Amino acid sequence: MAQPLLSRTQARSVDQALMAAGIPGVVLMENAGRGAAEVLARKAQALGLRRAAVLVGPGNNGGDGYVVARHLRVLCRKLELQVVSCADPATLKGDAAVMRDAWKAVGGAIARATEDPEEAAVLVTGRDLIVDALFGTGLDRPLTGAARALVKAAREVEPALAVALDVPSGLDADTGGPLGEDEAGVFSAHLTLTFAASKPGLHTGPGRRLAGEVTVVHLGAPLPVELLVTRTWLWRRAAVAPRPVDAHKGNGGHVLVVGGSAGRTGAALLGARGAHRAGAGLVTVASRAAESIDARVLETMSLALPPGPSRARELLTEGVLRADAVVLGPGLGHDEWAHAMADVVWARARGPVVADADALLAVAERALKNDGPRPASLVLTPHPLELARLLGASGGAAEIHRDRLQHARTAAKRFGAVVVLKGAGTVVATPDGDAYITPYAEPTLAVAGSGDVLAGAIAARLAERGQGSVETAVLEAVDAHGRAGELVRARRGAVRGALASELADALSQAMEEHLEAPEGG
Repeated sequence: MAQPLLSRTQARSVDQALMAAGIPGVVLMENAGRGAAEVLARKAQALGLRRAAVLVGPGNNGGDGYVVARHLRVLCRKLELQVVSCADPATLKGDAAVMRDAWKAVGGAIARATEDPEEAAVLVTGRDLIVDALFGTGLDRPLTGAARALVKAAREVEPALAVALDVPSGLDADTGGPLGEDEAGVFSAHLTLTFAASKPGLHTGPGRRLAGEVTVVHLGAPLPVELLVTRTWLWRRAAVAPRPVDAHKGNGGHVLVVGGSAGRTGAALLGARGAHRAGAGLVTVASRAAESIDARVLETMSLALPPGPSRARELLTEGVLRADAVVLGPGLGHDEWAHAMADVVWARARGPVVADADALLAVAERALKNDGPRPASLVLTPHPLELARLLGASGGAAEIHRDRLQHARTAAKRFGAVVVLKGAGTVVATPDGDAYITPYAEPTLAVAGSGDVLAGAIAARLAERGQGSVETAVLEAVDAHGRAGELVRARRGAVRGALASELADALSQAMEEHLEAPEGG
């Protein structure tokens, strides 16, 4: 379920360790390039591609490109191939130089690009396959000169298939953000063939879109186990455990949603719906607009909270003590009454608390004080702008996007909480420094109420008996939420117009896909 993601430094260490064990670097390069070429050949033939350009750089990624070109010449004889170098090919050294010479040995030519944008455009125009082998994982600076000109030209050509080797050139392999000021200096790929193991930046932030589909190409040797001890993981979906045939509603647990002020009851109701569909046995909404809620639900119970904070505290305390998990925030408000309810949940919850929307700042402030009772488990579910506010990031959402992983980790440690940073490639970070990326970039989720549904789903997984660790329960809910978006899009045949309630209703299928019936069922 969890696949290790290698940082820039770890990826370099893998190559060094394999070579130190006795596998020549030229063999690793040949295996990587051949594996990539085999994938590309199948794609090119299926799409009927005819003209290809392989853009090569001055280092080992360029060497990989020469290998790809050589093997494509054999695998796709009808494919017209052009290799374009952003540097003087004569300056190549080591394994890359060996592969340059091997390309020449089979009659391959090399065109030299300059930083002239018009010249770069001529070199790639008319190519329906463009392969980016300019720079790999090790790049830590913005593209300049001929490399940038080629990337810009490739973006403007919009080939039928754009493929990056290892990572799209110009993308930070660790963060998923551009190495320069903007995305104009990043190769935009439909497919990224990454070597040995995947990289964090391919799965979150702008990198999730710029990398396209990601496929791992192996190096022909098992990776050193000690180098796969990482703190960053890609969460691969797996169905939740089946329920026993003699299950009762108590097994699903009791979720309490606290929120839903006048004019904003929909947020609380969507949180409740998410909890129901994710398997909660009982769901109650505690609200100061309970009459409105009562008129709109069948399965959900309500707890009417009066406008007077004193009596509301008493009633909410009773409700909190009966709940297995609490969602605090959807439609709660920011006034004195809302803060009083946050105090009750903070001090009296006996199970996990999921803080969302209006409750995020209030809960974060209480977590920082660290001077009294607090929930045993705390989950914060901010979107990037909310996380910027929590961390005091002056650059707002844009600053968070530049390094989603690190900012989520910082918040998790600072607040002692599991942090769910929403967005393409949602990040789930834990207080001890682990971080997981879920692989969804699903635009159907970009709709009001989607986050409320997610908060309810997380609470339901946390409330269910025998659900395992907090981080696993959270990951299962985040995964199901992303998959629900895919299901809704498939059913509707469209992205626009999806409703948060539709996302909630798809959760149960998303969670139980491929489940085998329990023994005796």
